[in-house]
Amino acid sequence: RMIERKAFEVGGSGYGVPVQRVADFIEGNTSDQVGITPTVQPAAVPSDLSGILPMDVTEAIRKAIPLMDHQIKGYAMGDAILSAVESRTSSPIRILRDADGQSANIKGLYPAGEGAGYAGGIISAAVDGVRAAQHIIERYKPQYAGE
Repeated sequence: RMIERKAFEVGGSGYGVPVQRVADFIEGNTSDQVGITPTVQPAAVPSDLSGILPMDVTEAIRKAIPLMDHQIKGYAMGDAILSAVESRTSSPIRILRDADGQSANIKGLYPAGEGAGYAGGIISAAVDGVRAAQHIIERYKPQYAGE
């Protein structure tokens, strides 16, 4: 809650999302503007993210981003945008589904992932998405192998 409160304040206390250019974050500079328009709602607020997370975490991220760039070229692009913070993202609801993966009350809808209440993180959401895709493939594959 403390981190969420700090992000709320850094974002202007109006539910804006604090954002910062990667280059500015690494160098410890505040982003006065960002080169792209993030799609976050209600607004992206150019900020200094260093006051949101504990300083040891902030410093670890500052060091890790350039290291990741050695593994994944372009990861540390200076104009890339960081936003803070993602928290409490699991859905409090669950869209019930049948054994065939379809919604229990809306046929043709294959609920999957966090938003449907079937995952708690990015990996489990991805796995659930694969399962949904398998159900769809099974449902719509040709009746005969020769077709």
